[in-house]
Amino acid sequence: MNKQTAFLTWQDPDSRDWHVIGVLEYEKEQYSFRYTQGSRATNNFVPFSGMENLTKEYRSSGLFPVFQNRLLSSKRPEFPKFISWLGLNHETANSMDVLTRSGGVRGTDNLQLFPKIELGEGGEFEHVFFVHGVRYLPESAQKRIDSLKSGDVLYACLDIQNEFDNNAVLLRTQNPPELLGYIPRYLSLELFSILTENQNTMCFSVELISNEAPESYKLLCRVQGSLPTELQHSFMAGQEYQPLTD
Repeated sequence: MNKQTAFLTWQDPDSRDWHVIGVLEYEKEQYSFRYTQGSRATNNFVPFSGMENLTKEYRSSGLFPVFQNRLLSSKRPEFPKFISWLGLNHETANSMDVLTRSGGVRGTDNLQLFPKIELGEGGEFEHVFFVHGVRYLPESAQKRIDSLKSGDVLYACLDIQNEFDNNAVLLRTQNPPELLGYIPRYLSLELFSILTENQNTMCFSVELISNEAPESYKLLCRVQGSLPTELQHSFMAGQEYQPLTD
């Protein structure tokens, strides 16, 4: 299996800003974790217990506790249904697959994971993600989501007047037009400027609808596109993404 990479984000409780504070990797049955430059963006971030040294690379044959605690036990009766909501195969999905697809979110803290999106030789990429903010939509939007089918084309709308996120991107249907929610911030941060220049470089579609799932796992979407050559080197490679140790 190729190396799997996930970035860990943390929300500052004061500013409410999100920062990339670490990178988790899995390769050859070994996990590694390094803090990134984003962990020094604010004095409010506190390193994890047993991982207090910001400049050390941590290695383990098992998943670190801070991440293991974010996984639903496979012994739980609802586990197969949960994996199906994620659009994963319960026989082949590993812990990294589950963490990056679900975000590893817990209601008791302000941490979230997302996968590194790999680019092809020509800058092409493909990524699957959950739409955010479904719970805040009107009833008409909720009904429209329930009627969607896998493969349905969706359209990106730049929410330029969003006072909380300058890079917010909404997804909508075509006929009739209906707003369905937001693409994740880690994704809109990378794609907003590209969509501003030329929306034809990206194609959004419905991957999976899980009507029985909680709102956060109801609408799974796919984006396919390509990046211009001049932006490929900076994709998911900003200052906050850089490890504090080589």
